[in-house]
Amino acid sequence: MLYAEMRMTTTLLVLGAVWMGSAVVFCLALCVAAARPLPQNDVEEQFIEPERETIDVADENAVCVR
Repeated sequence: MLYAEMRMTTTLLVLGAVWMGSAVVFCLALCVAAARPLPQNDVEEQFIEPERETIDVADENAVCVR
């Protein structure tokens, strides 16, 4: 009976409140995930230097030549 008396405005307000509440929860979850420290990895093991130069400069005005 209560559901039958709900108007469109009330429905939109309830859905908007649910949407805003879920957005706040999602943003807080992102903040918690971003606040965690990164695991300590050795940078030298993860990234290696290329064996040779990959880009040769042709001219100061040119972008690059491979």
